[in-house]
Amino acid sequence: MVVLGFESSWQQATRLAQCLSVPCSLIQCHRFPDGESRIKVPTGLPPTVLFVLSLDNPNAKLIELLLAVAASRRHGCQRAILVAPYLCYMRQDIEFEPGQAVSQLIIGDLLSSRLDGIITVDPHLHRINHLSESFTHCEAISLSAAGE
Repeated sequence: MVVLGFESSWQQATRLAQCLSVPCSLIQCHRFPDGESRIKVPTGLPPTVLFVLSLDNPNAKLIELLLAVAASRRHGCQRAILVAPYLCYMRQDIEFEPGQAVSQLIIGDLLSSRLDGIITVDPHLHRINHLSESFTHCEAISLSAAGE
């Protein structure tokens, strides 16, 4: 197992790796002037990779995460698990007005189709009981910051 962290979540990634007594590596991200990202992950990865990324400012971070997961699978990763202290797009769990996107289901479907597991803290779950109701294709664990 290895922990891979993005620059924005590097401190959390290194702490998690220390707690698990596993190596930690930085995912390299270069942003081009037009906003595109170039992602580079370590090669020769073990079968299980934990990706640490808080998904605030989600529009760019989601794409970078998806690119990193895909690149990691090409270099040895067989089980990709996201550790996201903050999970984006969980507020919109129903169509409040006609035509609105139900982002919780859309992002849940997108991420769970690319990941084998997700662990997050206190997601916005208003009308559903369990994170797995939105993340139907992977294991989904919701932790409480209050320790409940």
